Amino acid sequence: KMVTAVSKLSHSSLQGHCICTSEIRKDKCGSSYLYYVMPRYSEIQEYMGVPKGSLLVLRLKYFRNLFLVENPWNKELICKFLSELPKPLHTYANYFEWKSALPFIKLKAELSLGSSSFHVDCLVGEGAFAQVYQASVLDASNPRNNQKVTFKVQKPANPWEFYIATQLVERLNPSIQHLYIHFYSAHFFQNGSILVGELYNYGTLLNAINIYKKLPEKVMPQALAIYFAVKILYMVEELHSCKIIHGDIKPDNFILGERFLDNDTCDIDSLSHGLTLIDLGQSIDMKLFPEGTAFTAKCETSGFQCIEMLTQKPWNYQTDYFGIAATVYCMLFGTYMQVKNDNGIWKPEGAFRRLANADLWKEFFESMLNIPNCHSLPSLGGMRKRLKDLFCKSYAKEIKFLRNRLVVLLIEHKRSRK
Repeated sequence: KMVTAVSKLSHSSLQGHCICTSEIRKDKCGSSYLYYVMPRYSEIQEYMGVPKGSLLVLRLKYFRNLFLVENPWNKELICKFLSELPKPLHTYANYFEWKSALPFIKLKAELSLGSSSFHVDCLVGEGAFAQVYQASVLDASNPRNNQKVTFKVQKPANPWEFYIATQLVERLNPSIQHLYIHFYSAHFFQNGSILVGELYNYGTLLNAINIYKKLPEKVMPQALAIYFAVKILYMVEELHSCKIIHGDIKPDNFILGERFLDNDTCDIDSLSHGLTLIDLGQSIDMKLFPEGTAFTAKCETSGFQCIEMLTQKPWNYQTDYFGIAATVYCMLFGTYMQVKNDNGIWKPEGAFRRLANADLWKEFFESMLNIPNCHSLPSLGGMRKRLKDLFCKSYAKEIKFLRNRLVVLLIEHKRSRK
């Protein structure tokens, strides 16, 4: 039975009284809980950056000190967030909105976007949500004339990825912004969008992993796997520090660029390692939700649903922890990670007994896959330090040779694709 009540919430960010509509429901175990339908009162308005007087109703279930939102990728929710931003997207200098349809992208032909012209060189990749092209800037007055760029083309338009990219620029230290995808401009049409971004020439981390499958060793050398794992942990740690969940971490979404070829020192602390995290389309901005929000929906990427999604438990940052584990597993074993529940402990399928540093890796995966709850997240910095210490102790001397060899393999692979 629906009731109108004055409910006192104990959550730290929403202490006090608020008028809400609620109903008593039962979960699968028969336990009762209150399901809240809350209007935008001042505290939630502040956390979600929404003007006072908004009529948007946020459906929240309050459970174990968490506000549960079903689906952070809900299209209506995303549109509402974008329409009520304190700084609207159209105010950014590199944002362009056109009243025409998405232009036809023809290979080996010229394409004009506003005052800029490009030559569409080739199709680089095609995923579930977009096509990515390589293009060349054709503008003598442009400092980037002849520079290679990417076109990320989507139907319908996807302004959310551009929004997340703007937030990274505003929230991250400038010294690390190159670790994440950067867009020179964003063009939004009536039925689609084109994001013009930086080109990374040497393929994804998954490409590198697959190159080793054709070699005698079959998998990436562990020195390189640890080197990349340290970098990945740092990148996700920084992302989380500014309240962004990537939401789609996998080997396909780490890409190697010119910096990897130029960085011949292989310093474990260097920020010029050449690995970049791309594809922000599934990212979640936790600043737009009340503090302590978690989610219950499942992502659509097969094989990358976190343990909480598989077991129908609330999640937030855990999805990125699972993605890190899956990416590291792929580097170590050359295959995608499958998980199993062994007497209540979630583990990857795969034989660790023959793997170098087996005990450390068992601990790594157990920590990343068995997170008690949203309030007890493992320390990415702590795990990064352990891997860094191992690297410095056992692999620092051989990394330069292995990195140089991978550079040669990447260049040969690039040539073979032309």
